[in-house]
Amino acid sequence: MTASTEQFADIAKRGQDLVTESVRSWTGAVQGVTRQFAGEARPQLPDAGAAVDRVFDFYEQVLGHQRELARTVVGAGSSLVDQWNDQAASAVAQSTEQAADTAKKAGRTTRSASA
Repeated sequence: MTASTEQFADIAKRGQDLVTESVRSWTGAVQGVTRQFAGEARPQLPDAGAAVDRVFDFYEQVLGHQRELARTVVGAGSSLVDQWNDQAASAVAQSTEQAADTAKKAGRTTRSASA
């Protein structure tokens, strides 16, 4: 893996860990409240559906940020490849020109030596 791929994987893993920890915290809080009121009139527990929606809304934001990071990394990589291609083409053109000049000089030297 390249450094940018490893960094992206690390960010994705941290996002997943954050969501997992959030769900565990919510579950622990609900279990604590449930134990606290065992045998008594229990208060209204948090709406599980709303909690699920909040977790997935949060994770949607995390994925959006990860998408933007991936686009930035890919864009930077594409820009570098374009720059390298331009530099390589320039270097080839210069080398070709220098080789042609050297060949012309060698041809003149050979003609003047034989004359």
